[in-house]
Amino acid sequence: MKTDQELQTQSDTDPQVSVAQAARRAGTTSDRWLVTWEIRNLGQHPLRLVAARLPHSRFRSEERELVPQPSLLPGEQARLEFSVACGGPPGAVVENAFLILRVGWRDAPWRIFARLRVIFDEQRGPQTTTEVVTVQRVGFSEALKSV
Repeated sequence: MKTDQELQTQSDTDPQVSVAQAARRAGTTSDRWLVTWEIRNLGQHPLRLVAARLPHSRFRSEERELVPQPSLLPGEQARLEFSVACGGPPGAVVENAFLILRVGWRDAPWRIFARLRVIFDEQRGPQTTTEVVTVQRVGFSEALKSV
């Protein structure tokens, strides 16, 4: 029989979040858009947002440290706005763009990867759909090397 400590739910072993585009508006130049995402903590433990970036060459924002670092209790959400370099004619699609978050969860560093599909609308503005969210503990690949 398993003890209570062994009966962990998925939310007890990994951070759980939802990521959705909340807004967007034109930036200072034609190839810049200010895009806002809503990040919601779906887990059972607090989550601290440390930094974020969008690394795709056609949907890009350099990594930005978040100051102050939002700390989300279970069920809470935060909105993060980024100036994103992007553009395309109406109907153009960017596949496999990512919003990558560095977070602190249960006293350990993690990365959250939100894979995005971007479609440019009639105003040539980006509309993103979050296709999947995955998580990875920072340094887990180093631990595998020592096995």
